[in-house]
Amino acid sequence: MGALKNKIRLCRTLRARTTPYPRASRFFKHLIITAVIAVLAGIIVIAKPLGEKTTEPASPEPKQILGEQESKVEYMIYEVKKGDTLFNLSKKYGVSWETLGELNDLKEPFILKIGKKLKIPSPR
Repeated sequence: MGALKNKIRLCRTLRARTTPYPRASRFFKHLIITAVIAVLAGIIVIAKPLGEKTTEPASPEPKQILGEQESKVEYMIYEVKKGDTLFNLSKKYGVSWETLGELNDLKEPFILKIGKKLKIPSPR
């Protein structure tokens, strides 16, 4: 009989492990790779390219909030007629129907009554 190997071959890809911690070597490989990646990422984040200087503006400008309008919006008053819907009015005046509903304190189901006065933003 030939010399016995240290590893017992169960099938083509599966072999019995002879250590008490069969996945220890794989764990340490992953640990080392993760540590190297973390160190490299830290170096990249901390290191600055040579010659690049960070400059702060001398007087910081006030930040503008997204959607904030500096000028006052003028509104026109529209009287609801038969057949008017919030959607049709929004298309006619170029304003979203949600905006019309909020401006006029309308609640769902957004029913418009004939003769009701609506505020509509004037076009600029």
